Amino acid sequence: MKEIAPNIQNLVGTTLGARLIVLAGGLDNLARKPASTIQVLGAEKALFRSIRTGTKPPKHGIIFQHKAVHQSPRWQRGKIARVLASKIAIAARFDAYNGTYKGNKLKDDFERRLQEIKRKYERPLKKREKAQ
Repeated sequence: MKEIAPNIQNLVGTTLGARLIVLAGGLDNLARKPASTIQVLGAEKALFRSIRTGTKPPKHGIIFQHKAVHQSPRWQRGKIARVLASKIAIAARFDAYNGTYKGNKLKDDFERRLQEIKRKYERPLKKREKAQ
């Protein structure tokens, strides 16, 4: 992972980064995917079931195994998964096309955004607030 995808490794770790690359079918395929697709990688069965039956789609796939998503309260997980997926998409593009190491900056940006989410959404939103 250090040689192939150092940015992804720094952002999500060796094991999760390798699983994402395998699920996408390679680093180039992962780099071509939008963040919304990366967010639900590994939850394809639930995604297609939600399309078929009309239930709510999954908020996260395999990136649920990341410590920040897994240890967060239920109402914050979707937001954190979205931010993490966007940073993974950027890291994958750096690793696949540019070769520039920006892992530390991406991780710092993610940590800063994570703290903003945790501060802003300390408690779950009430149903009335969700509608507005």
